Amino acid sequence: MACLVGLAMLASCKKDPVAPTIEMYAGDEGTTCVTENAQVFSGDQIFVGFKGTGENVSKIDVTVAQNGTVLDAFHHQWNTPTNNFEITCDFTIEASGTVAITGTVTDAAGQTATKSFNIIYNEKPNAKFLGNYEGNALFTGTMEAAVAGMEPMQQEVTDQEMPVILTISEGETMNEVVAVCKINDQESTATGTVDGDKVNFVLTDVPYTFDYEMNGFTVSPTIIMNLNLTATLVGSQLNLEGTCNGDGEVHILFYNGTIAIDGTIGGSLDKTE
Repeated sequence: MACLVGLAMLASCKKDPVAPTIEMYAGDEGTTCVTENAQVFSGDQIFVGFKGTGENVSKIDVTVAQNGTVLDAFHHQWNTPTNNFEITCDFTIEASGTVAITGTVTDAAGQTATKSFNIIYNEKPNAKFLGNYEGNALFTGTMEAAVAGMEPMQQEVTDQEMPVILTISEGETMNEVVAVCKINDQESTATGTVDGDKVNFVLTDVPYTFDYEMNGFTVSPTIIMNLNLTATLVGSQLNLEGTCNGDGEVHILFYNGTIAIDGTIGGSLDKTE
């Protein structure tokens, strides 16, 4: 009987395993991790950090989920179980709205601890402009031409069509876009600055070739234009307005001369993709 009592006392003194702990980790000097309700932009790289303690912690799982759907995950296994840990991982996710980040640490005994927090994904200011737009820009202003041996000509032009294809992609910052502008199949590139629902562009040295009646002859001069444009996004339509000027050479038979335009430009382009 005495032996049985002794065994019972030894059993009652056995220490229960201590459950692991986990909490958010801000990162080291070179890495800043997201915090509760942090505002981030869709498609940007974010860093997530967790730290904690335990008896022989063996692994950690980190998930990024929205409305119960896992968008991405990170898993790490310690080859030699540890009693203290600090770990960071990174994610690059296209998302909008509230996203839950959950870290779950497991020790050698199978005990777990979990920490969850939310971050908010926002659309980049330039994201809504990205895509391909097509339509006509309309030039209104003055066209002047002078050719040797002929009387100079000045003509008022109203709503002359300029077929435009504008392809907008991401710039170097979230408030920039890069636009490839094709007018009558002649291409130029410009950087635009986003301001709410507007993008401001300055395009220089844009070639524009068109047919023009001059002294009974049809000529096809190429004008090198400068455009200062504001493009306003309304639904899937990009409305253009701004100024346009430029000059070039004109040729009639054996005679050479110059031609210039100065005026305003406007019109609407429809998003095609």
